[in-house]
Amino acid sequence: MDVTTSTVVTEGFTLDPTESLTFEFSDYTQRVIVATMILVIALLGIFGNTLVILAVLLSKKVRTDTNAFVVNLSVADFLTCLVIPWNAVALLGRENLPVGVWVCSITAVVQNASVGCSVFSLVSIALNRLLLITRPATTYHKVYTPKKIVFWLVLVWLVPLFIVLLPSFINIGRFTYNRKYHTCGSYNSTWRTYNIIVAGIIYPILLIIIIICYVLIWRHLKRHSRRMTTVHQEARHPTPSSIPTTTTVTIPLTHMTSDDRIHSPATLSSVPAIHSQVTRRENDITKNMFYVVCAFMLCITPYAVAVLCGDSPVIPYLFTLFFVNSFVNPMIYATKHRDFKTIFGCILRRQWAAIPEHSEFLKFVQRNKCCGTTLK
Repeated sequence: MDVTTSTVVTEGFTLDPTESLTFEFSDYTQRVIVATMILVIALLGIFGNTLVILAVLLSKKVRTDTNAFVVNLSVADFLTCLVIPWNAVALLGRENLPVGVWVCSITAVVQNASVGCSVFSLVSIALNRLLLITRPATTYHKVYTPKKIVFWLVLVWLVPLFIVLLPSFINIGRFTYNRKYHTCGSYNSTWRTYNIIVAGIIYPILLIIIIICYVLIWRHLKRHSRRMTTVHQEARHPTPSSIPTTTTVTIPLTHMTSDDRIHSPATLSSVPAIHSQVTRRENDITKNMFYVVCAFMLCITPYAVAVLCGDSPVIPYLFTLFFVNSFVNPMIYATKHRDFKTIFGCILRRQWAAIPEHSEFLKFVQRNKCCGTTLK
């Protein structure tokens, strides 16, 4: 049979006649290993992202502008972890896809759109923090009004969804069962160009934006630290003509909105304590930036590079690593946050009354005694 002129129909879907199965992930033992890894990632991701969503649902304390993007990230990661088990089902099928092809198609669209939303949410968080730290509160409030935040969140979902559905709109391919890797993905020769655009152009641009944002934040904090050091030194060795009665110090905080920034009048005697506080915050922020950028690059970049290079036996494993980012994000963006930590502990211990700043939803649940205890 001439593969260049014939078409193969398998389980209700058509393989591109120009697509050659030069490689197939056929080792069933390896497929079981990858499927198990995917299931573990899904369980951890569902658990972690559920905690983040519950925390915001139960407490007003974490309902800030920045956390709106963190929650959006958690929702995207939750959806990713919710659908990726179907990849495990596909991998465990010995011959063909054990479920309908439409299940795999929906899974592929949802997981790609939600992963895209997750990446765009990371960019949004980086931009939000940059503006929050480096610009005055008035500027921040003009940019991040409630209506603009809602519009931005909708855009964060629509853009990746458009990118995912575009090939279907222009009739160059569709998401379906990938017989090469036995996963829910794409199977069409024209997707090579699509993958190059996504993995070789769009992803690097978004990654560069994130890195630039955090570099600018780091530079700003370093300059602020140097200014505080100068104030500290002048406070220890003042001259009669330069002794002010008070000095106002502004401390930018990455995990708070502009409303929560500290604008505290401080006497010279309190400058050392303030400087120490800024130094500690700077160190924490620097660590968080390091975790964010490294986790993002380590989880996604290897898969993006592998896709650009073509078929490879390591792609299924890098495909799994790609999804690790979906359960790592809650640990980076939520568990490092003092308020989230407190709320997580209350949820896990079922100490509902100890949750700070009860939301109306929590009060309603407590009034109806749905959680087995009463609100004190």
